[in-house]
Amino acid sequence: MPSVPSPAKALVTGANGYLGAWLVRTLIEHGYYVRGTVRTLAKGETIREGLGDLREKFEYVIVEDVLKEGAFDDAVRGMDLVMHTLSPLFLSNKPDDIIPPAVAGTLNLLQSAQKHRDTVRRVVITGSICTILAWPTDEPRVYDETLVNETSIQAIEEGSVDPVTIYSAAKTQAEKRAWVFMRQQDVTEFDLVYLHGSYFFGPYSHPLSSTADFGESIRSLHSIVTQGRLINGLLKTGTGWIDVRDIALAHVLAGQKDEAGGQRIIISAGDCVVGDLNRVAHAMDSSLAESTEDVLLENRYMFDTSKMRRVLGLKPRSLKETIRDTLGFFKTVPGSSVAS
Repeated sequence: MPSVPSPAKALVTGANGYLGAWLVRTLIEHGYYVRGTVRTLAKGETIREGLGDLREKFEYVIVEDVLKEGAFDDAVRGMDLVMHTLSPLFLSNKPDDIIPPAVAGTLNLLQSAQKHRDTVRRVVITGSICTILAWPTDEPRVYDETLVNETSIQAIEEGSVDPVTIYSAAKTQAEKRAWVFMRQQDVTEFDLVYLHGSYFFGPYSHPLSSTADFGESIRSLHSIVTQGRLINGLLKTGTGWIDVRDIALAHVLAGQKDEAGGQRIIISAGDCVVGDLNRVAHAMDSSLAESTEDVLLENRYMFDTSKMRRVLGLKPRSLKETIRDTLGFFKTVPGSSVAS
């Protein structure tokens, strides 16, 4: 299928999110006109004003309920490229709070793209490494795009209420249903790309008023480096990571590269355990936590990123650069406990 180079029109769902806001900016900087979906007028205006001189190349539409049939119809109309970053990103011990919305939101987006297949040429969806790794596991392993996380789905069927397991199952089910949709509907007018992101770190693209506005990844990193406290089970065993600015660029590249069509691609700058985050941060600011209690020293989850580098040509930032910029961002957020 053809790629969608600029100039073209691109939709970003969840435009006010941590990744979504960076993706809006990155698309515009690469020559696209961008439409974003937000839940409220205030959120749309926050993103628009934060773009400064780039704001004239951005518009937004309000989608209050992504589970409503046809929710994205107006948003997708007239778009060449669709970027779906919107998905439940909070952790819960109630599967019904996470899994159905993740699946329904993804299918609604694809159905809207199909209705507007006269213009849409590619859909890029933000997946997760959680749909590839086997969670939980006791054995270290290198994971690649040929693998699918059936472990979490089975655990939910057996009654697990572990929040990470539920989140992993939700992302996996949503992706599986997306590929089934493409096959069953025999979609030929546009293709699908799934980017399996690692933990996002790095600054927000716009100011935040308090730490209560942090997303899950940044909240986890903030707790680790300021308190030595782990609040997410996946980070206990090690995981992949990526700068939010780099995964935003990965989405743009996924829209531009012919070879990306129909592919699953892991997006990760490398593998890390919590101790790596502590050490890098503490070396930059000795007032920060030196270690985190109750974590493993051996990373059980490692990822083959050769496809990312070969197909997209992405060269991610170093962990040192990302942590440095994130700490600088923390200093701007009231109540962050990082001294300016």
